[in-house]
Amino acid sequence: MGQYLRFALGQGRYALGLDRVKEILEVGALTPVPLMPDCVRGVMNLRGAVVPVIDLGRRLGLGAVRIGRRTCIVMVELGGAAGDESPPMGMLVDAVDEVFTASDAEHEAVPPLGTAVEPRYLRSLVRVRGEAMPELDLPAVLDPAALART
Repeated sequence: MGQYLRFALGQGRYALGLDRVKEILEVGALTPVPLMPDCVRGVMNLRGAVVPVIDLGRRLGLGAVRIGRRTCIVMVELGGAAGDESPPMGMLVDAVDEVFTASDAEHEAVPPLGTAVEPRYLRSLVRVRGEAMPELDLPAVLDPAALART
């Protein structure tokens, strides 16, 4: 059993393991940074730390997130191994919907075709209330080397 954050990007709904989510923030002032990849919307000040904010829609090829009433910044950490302290990153999403729980039996393999997002960015499809929702593979989506190449 695991807990997931369900959020909106454009017309789609996506899931992200809650263990990676640190907090959800309202969109505030973002400072653009010259010579950054198109998907980096800017940086923000988070309690004295400079944090990059990635436009998740652009990163996944779904088009830029349009700032609106429900737009949020989901703060995540990529660190995996014990003691691996990675700096937080912000992901700009259209809206955050809910936190839900899914069992291992509710996960399906990602099909090689037919997803709006490239399969390399997905861990699985998670079923919630009969709907199959793509679960993002956060290390693949926010890989710093891959971001630098975009």
